[in-house]
Amino acid sequence: MEKKKQIRKNRFKKDHGKARQRIVGRFMVGLKLIALIAVLIGFSALFMVGYAAVTHTDYFRTEAIKVSGLSRLTEAAILTQAKIRTGDNLLAINLGLVRKRLLAHPWIATARVAREIPGTICIEITENQALAVLDLGRKFLINTNGRVFKEHSPDDPQNLPLVSGIAYADMSLGDDALSPAMTAAVQVLQISQAQASAIPYAQIQEVHMDPAMGVTLTAWQDQRRIKLGFAPFESKYQRVKQLLPYLRHSDKWQGFDTIDANNPDRIVVQLGSSLQKGA
Repeated sequence: MEKKKQIRKNRFKKDHGKARQRIVGRFMVGLKLIALIAVLIGFSALFMVGYAAVTHTDYFRTEAIKVSGLSRLTEAAILTQAKIRTGDNLLAINLGLVRKRLLAHPWIATARVAREIPGTICIEITENQALAVLDLGRKFLINTNGRVFKEHSPDDPQNLPLVSGIAYADMSLGDDALSPAMTAAVQVLQISQAQASAIPYAQIQEVHMDPAMGVTLTAWQDQRRIKLGFAPFESKYQRVKQLLPYLRHSDKWQGFDTIDANNPDRIVVQLGSSLQKGA
């Protein structure tokens, strides 16, 4: 029998049917993408229209702004700093932006801003508490954490203790730990703020920091000096507290000029020409 001749398929001959299918498939994919984009644009437009309607409706009008945590600052100053007012649309107010504006005020340490639907904005702040005036050639206010928060001005408290002997290198930025010199100054002032402290905070006029000699206080109206040296300060305050009653009632020692409590084994009292006044 004669074998049938095998017919080979021409690989180079175009398959027009499959080509048309591919074109149609790509066309359909393109249509689906266009449809999806149109739907997304529609939803976006709908959202924008809805947002515009909600943020302009009188139903969400800000009727009240509650401010808490005030001590030195006034409510009017807070609203001016926040740049919001009653009548603004509650939902149109950018709470994050309002908080940033508040924190830009030097006397504001922390701020919290929240909405209470349908018509109230609540602002809760914590003010910086001035601990002392830091003398760096220019004078600055430091808070109870030992951080500089503003330059001292005539409108600021004028009866704060002065901290001197601190260098620019001793200042801490951001959340960095306080330098040893600044830590010592803050510790001494905080101990003086305690009830029945040997050297009351209100009587301290200056805290001088010396790299070699440590802390020296100038206190009371007649400028008495108390040399504390370096930490620990609590025990030294206690020793001064035990000594002061004796000095007050002694005709010889009531006119003391300096108490040197730096040495833990002894206290040295130096006489001066001034008389004791309120020590």
